[in-house]
This record gives sequence, structure tokens and C-alpha cells, in this order.
Amino acid sequence: MPTELDHDLHRFEIFARQILAPAVFTDDTPLDADVFQCRDPVPFDEAVRQSYRRVAPAFRWGPVWSTAWFRIEGRVPESLAGRTVVLRFSTGTEATLWRDGIPVQGLDLNHEFARLFEPARGGEVFRLHIEAACNRPFGVLLFPWESPEEHRRWAEPDPGRLERCSLAVFHDDVWRLWQTYEFARQLLKAASPSAPSAARLLDALLRATQAVDVNDVAGSVPIATDVLRHALSGATAPATRCVAVGHAHIDTAWLWPLRESRRKCIRTFSTVLRLMERHAAFRFVCSQAQQYAWIEQDSPQLFERITQRVREGRWEPGGAMWVEPDCNLPCGESLVRQIIHGVAYWREKFGEHGRQTYLYLPDTFGFCPALPQIMAQTGLETFLTNKLWWNDTDEFPHLTFIWRGLDGSEVLAHCMPGADYNSDHRPEMLIRGEQRAVRLGHPECRDWLQPYGYGDGGGGPNESNLLFADLAQNCPDLPAVEHGRVDAFCRGLHARRASMRRAGRDLPRWDGELYLQFHRGTYTTQAWLKRANRELESALRCAEWIAFFSPRPPPPGESPRLMQRLHRAWRQLLLNQFHDILPGSSIAEVYDDARRELSETRQACEAIVADGLPRWIGNADGGRFVVFNPRSVDSSDVIDVDGQPTFVSDVPALGCAPLATATSVAPPPPVQVEARRLSNGLVDVRIDDAGRIAGLTLLSSPRSVCRTAQDGRLEPLNQLVLYDDVPGHYDAWEIARHDRDSGRPLRGDAESIKVVEQHPLRGAIEVERPIGRHSRIVQRYVLRAGSARVDMHTRIEWHESRTLLRALFPVGVRSRTTTCETAFGCLERPTTSNTSWERAMFEVPAHRWMDLSEPELGVALLNDGKYGHSCRGHVMGLSLLRSPAFPDPTADRGRHEFTYAIMPHAGDWRAAGVDRQAEALNRPMFVRSAAPDSPAAVAAWRPFRLDCSGGAGIEIVAAKRAETDDRLILRLVETRGGGGRVRIVWSLPVTDASPVDLLERPSDIADFHHDCDAATTTFTIRPFQICSLAVTRSN
Repeated sequence: MPTELDHDLHRFEIFARQILAPAVFTDDTPLDADVFQCRDPVPFDEAVRQSYRRVAPAFRWGPVWSTAWFRIEGRVPESLAGRTVVLRFSTGTEATLWRDGIPVQGLDLNHEFARLFEPARGGEVFRLHIEAACNRPFGVLLFPWESPEEHRRWAEPDPGRLERCSLAVFHDDVWRLWQTYEFARQLLKAASPSAPSAARLLDALLRATQAVDVNDVAGSVPIATDVLRHALSGATAPATRCVAVGHAHIDTAWLWPLRESRRKCIRTFSTVLRLMERHAAFRFVCSQAQQYAWIEQDSPQLFERITQRVREGRWEPGGAMWVEPDCNLPCGESLVRQIIHGVAYWREKFGEHGRQTYLYLPDTFGFCPALPQIMAQTGLETFLTNKLWWNDTDEFPHLTFIWRGLDGSEVLAHCMPGADYNSDHRPEMLIRGEQRAVRLGHPECRDWLQPYGYGDGGGGPNESNLLFADLAQNCPDLPAVEHGRVDAFCRGLHARRASMRRAGRDLPRWDGELYLQFHRGTYTTQAWLKRANRELESALRCAEWIAFFSPRPPPPGESPRLMQRLHRAWRQLLLNQFHDILPGSSIAEVYDDARRELSETRQACEAIVADGLPRWIGNADGGRFVVFNPRSVDSSDVIDVDGQPTFVSDVPALGCAPLATATSVAPPPPVQVEARRLSNGLVDVRIDDAGRIAGLTLLSSPRSVCRTAQDGRLEPLNQLVLYDDVPGHYDAWEIARHDRDSGRPLRGDAESIKVVEQHPLRGAIEVERPIGRHSRIVQRYVLRAGSARVDMHTRIEWHESRTLLRALFPVGVRSRTTTCETAFGCLERPTTSNTSWERAMFEVPAHRWMDLSEPELGVALLNDGKYGHSCRGHVMGLSLLRSPAFPDPTADRGRHEFTYAIMPHAGDWRAAGVDRQAEALNRPMFVRSAAPDSPAAVAAWRPFRLDCSGGAGIEIVAAKRAETDDRLILRLVETRGGGGRVRIVWSLPVTDASPVDLLERPSDIADFHHDCDAATTTFTIRPFQICSLAVTRSN
């Protein structure tokens, strides 16, 4: 039953809405509007030259994603002289106000008017243009919880509506009374009824309400405002300090395509600049270099105004990365390039004002444990996020803490406790943040950061946000809110920690990945893009290697042009690693853009390789064949040459060998192929009638890889299982908790099982069958000579809806942990479900492999573009495809082609080379024709030979040119968790080599020594250490 306080709160709400709010604007005068419509956006200079037509109030336009340019002309009445005159404009969409070719501010639901004359002289003549997009800030799709009226409207062919277009007088003092009244009302509602402040607030609201003359609200302002201000100020010491920074989390793409993101940036940034003209304390941060680059291109005048505010210290270009990427799926080198490109852009445009000191990722869906070392090697001292409060099972236990990464690197981390990067400073949000900061923060470090302003779809802060922050500054029931910069807040955290450490105390530590217990479906949705991302990461690495580590260097002047091409290609890939693009949570139009952009990236890589190969093999179209090895280690493998399986041996890492040399070694024992069986002397594979692996034996072990069930039968491997995929909300983001019993294994026999390849070097059995209600799958089991890896090359015509397809492998191996590859290394995860934290990890991200091992027998799953993994007990799982309905109802439908593999092995995965086989699957060797007299056609050639001792396992993650000079950069990572001694013998004519960090600045590596005469470089590498060498090559 409602209490008396509930009735009072309701009365205050009605009073604010019906009495105070309408009094803010007076002398409302409708304005005539003319319109020009276009399907695609056009720039201002083109729009003003078009023919316009007069439209009536309530004019409607469409379709969605089209644009209406409104031209508004008028004259300020003489009677309004001395008053603040504003434009009130609303279309229920988002729009930009332009004046004299300059964007003035954005107009949307949260920014409903624009100041034109302050004060007016009377008689001013004006001409304005408004670019109105036929979409809302959140696009044109509606969430289930939105009103039926909104759903109906945006299903219409013409959802755009000219709802208001008028000139009016704005009463700033009435507005401040209304907003202060609202703040007090919301604070009373959020506070505990038993709190001492509750009675004071209630009394103030009652007295303020009584003080307002409903027939003369403006005349009642001083008394009513004074009553409220007095109640909202006091001398009580706050429990925490909240640093508020203006922010507009503009998703670089999400429920709108990239073209709209560019317009969102113009709207939002022009609004922010306008606010800065009126509020000296206001500070604003924008964290994605890509968005600045768009503004620089689309509105140079706006960019220059931003630059001026940056110089003044009021606009903060921070966050370090090119975009705010996903941090589960990209490889480690991609994360490095995000920082390289972000830092370089801001340094070029803003100089010292653009120096980066923190990594700001408020909305990313989990964080790999390589990030602390990447941050440490790029000068980033503080990590900031908000997303960990979104956990669906366990509350993250820390506010400010030390985050320790894979290699032991540590950074200071802060999880912003307001749990919302789109805060508007409502009291309930401030109270929520303070309560969490008090509960989870160290008693000596409870300061917290609160980004505020309307975001996701942009818009940014408005004047209400700023006033609410000011009202909270001295309010005894709230944290002490003050305006500030992110970098200054971070320096304050470091100072507090330093003080604690001097006293022998420290902040808590979190060691390892920051796994988000939410959005687990993003490891799988939009499968094509995830595979394309994996391929292009390898393609860019290959392009850089071929371009710069060739026997002959690029011609004079060519290297800068190559770098420009590579930068463009990298930035296209980095853009599409944004945390709503690569995870698969955007609308279909975003993926249309991604296909176009990544096709250009692929073509650029192919062109750079084609241009670079003559420096390896000459210019002949025919001649001798040369095998190239893009892998980190010398490799032997079965490859195709003119369509025929061919065994090549000991092709040098990042080098090449004449085919005649590579094939001079006798091949391994041949593959034996029967109707349902493949064997090669290392493994034996049997296929059952359903097309599954009925038996898998590592011939060096007496045990079966398949698990023996309770009835004594072997459980088949590669069980394809369908799950109803209806998570309840956040369709593309989420998957429901799954286990073996909740799925629907494919039943019945396969339609076709046949031998499709029978060659001494390679055998293949192909299985075809229907899957689900409308789909078909063709799987080809492939076994090569000399390899224990069984590939499952898969083609699927996938036309299911809201269905998850997984491959399960109940193996005869038991371990409490599984090892998963992650960016720049690997990590162990529990296979048990003893705690809520373990149970929440029913689906985890892994890169190219996952391994489950006992001391004598292990099993690895490998893949060429899948990321969603699971391992519970003895059941290993790989998520293959989804088909969510929102926000892209076509997601994943269509043709897919990919490969995953199972690899049994004896003993430890390191000794078995699981990681090497995963690299081989993802980086196949390739063959080209060479001129007979080219170096590569005569003898095997490599730019260097790399040897390591101890337990180290080295992956070469980059072989590139330096960003700002002619040196070469070789980047190595220890990926197995074992240190050792590294020795590099150079074939390139190297005159100098020195250690550098990830930004290519001088750095230290233990025991580093370069011997120019012996052409060797040696050093010691730690477990999971990233080591970058800058190499000077003689011409």
C-alpha cells in the first residue's frame, strides 16, 4: 500500500511536470520550415544549394535512415529585446543545427532547444539549417521494453515527424528552479525514509511547492530556489569523492551504420563545445582516435575548435586506442596496434596535450590478461572500466586494485562504481556509486570516477547534467562531486597508493584475466567476421614480413608509401574490432560496411605481398617453385602444389626454400584410408554411421582418446549438438547456460559417408547430413602424413533461427584445468564447478587452441576462426554457429566454411607442439614461382634464425618497419610460460640491434647483447614476456 511519502513524491512529480516545466519557455512563436529530403547524407554545402519546399506542422517523412534538411528563416520580435531567445525544435529523431555552414549543436530527446540570441536585441533576422536524420539516437530498432506507441511509429514508412519548430523565450531562473526541485525530489525518493535528511528534504519540497504562485512561477523563483538550495547543502563530511567528467560514449557502430557514427560525432562534439562556452568548470573526454579523424575530415572548423579546447586543458583526448575494441577476440598484436595508432594520432594532432597515460575501456566485454604488459610497454599506468559491474553471477570484489597480467606486469585499475558510463547525475546513480565505493573500496582509496552524458548513441552532456553535478557538490547525502579530468583523477589514485605503500599497506590484487560473466554469445555471433578477423590479422603480419624482411630491401622512397598502405589497412581492421562490431552485436548494415572494408583490407594485403615478392623471387612468371613459411618455427607439412599433396620439410621460419630442396627429404609413413577409417602410424580414426568419430587412438598410447561410458561403450567425439538459443534479452550478446543434457544431439545416420581423397600423403572421408530444420552440413575428416592432427573441414548451409550449434568431445582425459590460448600467451581455466565463479565460466573465449591433458595423454581442440569454448569435466566443447534475431535477424544465416581439429598427444601440450600445430592451421605455407636466378630459387633463405633454450616457446608476432624511421622491428613473445635464453643469427645485413618497447622507444631486456661481427643478438626472455628489437639494416 502506498505510504504518505509515496503520495507526496507523486504530487511533487506532477507539480514539476505540469507547473514548473511549462513555465521555462514563454512567448512561443511557430516558425515556418522548408524541407529538402535525400536518401543518403549530403554535406552542408551541397544541401543548401538544393530546392526546398514549405511544409506544414506535423510534417512526416521517411524512410528510416533518410535525411530531411530543414531551412528555417525568421525575425526576432522587437518585444523580445533583452530576453534569451531560443529555437525549440523536435522531430523525435536526432538532428544537427547548422548556422553559416558551421555545426552549432545537436538536437535530440536530451537536447531539445538551442540558444540563438542571449540576450536578443529584437529585430534580428536569421537563417538556420537543421539536418535531421530519420533515426533515433539508438537507431531504428526498438527494444522490447519500449512503448507500443514507439514500436508502431518506427514500423511506419514515414516515422520522421516535425513535432515542434518555434522561437521562444527561455527563462534560465525558472529552469534552474525546476531542475533543483527535480533533484531534491529524486534525492528524497532515493534516500532511506529513516535518514535524517529525508525529513529535511520533504519539508523543503513542501515549502518550495507552497512558495510557487502557479500564476506567476517566474516571480516565485527566488524564495522557492532559496528553500531548496538550503536543504541541499550542509557541512556533513562526504563518505567518498566523485570526480565527474563529461563523456559521450559514441559506439563507433552498433544500432546504426558507420556513416551515422560520423554524424553523431559532429552533433555531439558541437554540443560539447557549446556547453564549454557557458560552463568554465566543465571537462570532457573522448576516447577514440578514429572519431577525431572523422571530425578532422568531415568538419575541419569543428576540429580546430576542439584542438583549441585541448590546448586549454578542457577537452581531454584520452584512452590510448584507435577505437574501444573487443579485448577477448583480437590477437595481442592487434591490441598493440590499437595503441600504436591511437597514441600516434593524438601525438601528431595535439602534441604534449595528446600524451596518453591511461587505457579507458568502459564498455568492453572482458579483458585478456595480456593487457597489463601491453599497457606497461606503452606507458599506460592506469586501467579504467565500468563493464565488470555487469556480471550476472558474482559481484566484482574491488573498486581500485592492482591488476597483474600473464607475465607479472602490474597496472593500477579502477572499476567505476556508478556502473553507468551514461550517467546523468541523478541522485540514485550517485548513491549507488557511493555505496559500492564504500563497500568495495579500500578505506584509504575510495575516490571514484563518474563519466556522465548521454551516450551509446551519442548526444553527450546537457545543462541538466552539469547543474545536477553542481547541486551534489555540497549535498550531505551524496558524494562530494567535483568536475575534473581523467588523467588528474588517475594521478590522484597513484598518489594515494604511494602514500599507502609508504605506510606498509597496498591495494588488493587481481591476477589474470578480467572475465565478464555476461555477453558470452559475443565469442560466436557473426561467425564470418570472426574468421575474417583471424585471417586478416595473419594477412597483415604476412604483408609486413614480405615487404620489409626480404633479401633485397624496398627501393629508396618506397618504404614510406608502403607504410601508408599498411596504416590504412591496419586502421580498417582496427575499426572493425570495435566492441560492438567484431563481437557480432550490431545491425546488418554494420556488417555490410564491414564486408566492404575488410575486402579492401584483404586486397591491400594481397597487393603488398605481390609487390614485395619480386624482392624475394625475381619477376619471372614461371620457373622454379619456392615455398614460403609464414610461421614462427621451421616447418614440415603436406601442402598443395599444382593441386597435388606434396610433403615439404624444414622450410625456414619467416623464410622460403626452393621446392626441390624442401622435398628432398623422404616423406613420413603413408596415410591408410578405408571406408570409415583413417590411419597414418601416429593416430587411428574411425567414423560411425552418424558421421562422428567413433574411435580415436594415439598409437603410441594404450588408451583410447574417447571416454568409456558407464555401459562400457566408447562415447563418440565431434558430437554436433543443437541448443535452443533464447537468452531472454540481449539476443546477439548472450547465450543461455548450456550443458550436455540441455542440447539436442543430431539423431540418425548420415545421408552420405564416402572417401573423397586417398593419397599416401593425405586422406579424407566426407560426411553429409541435414542439420536442424533447414540446414545442411558437409564435414570432411582430413588426416595428413606425419601429423596427429585430425582436421574437420566444415561447410554448412545454415538457416536456423535462434539456435546454437556446438561440437562436443567427451574425451577420456581428466584434469582440473584446461589450457586456453589467449592474446600473447595461454592461461589455465577450471574444468570444475565448485564455486559460482567457476560455474559462471560455462563459455569462455580462447583463440586458436584449447588443451586438456594428463601427464601421459592429452587432447587439444584447434580452430581457424572460432572463439567460444567450454570444458566441463571431461567434455570439451566448441561453439560453431549461432543465429540470434536481434539486432540483426539475418545474423549467421547462409554459407559458412571453416576448419576445426582434434589433436591427441602424449604428455604435455608444450612437448607435443599443440601451439605450433594451431599456428600451422592458421598460417599455411604457400608456393610461388621464382625466377631461376633469384636467391630464393637457388637456396633456402631466411632473414634470421632464432633459437631458444630452456622452456621458452617463442612466437614471432610482428616483423615490420618502425613507425617513424627506417629501422626494422622484430617482435617476439614467449607464449608457453617458460623462460629461456634466445639467440638470433642474422642473415639480413644488420649493423645494430637494440631493445625497444611497444612504442619503439629504448627499453631494457635482460642480458641483451648484440654482436655485430658475429651477426648475433642474444638475450634472456621471461615467461610470457613481449620482446621487441629495433634493427638497423645496411643497404
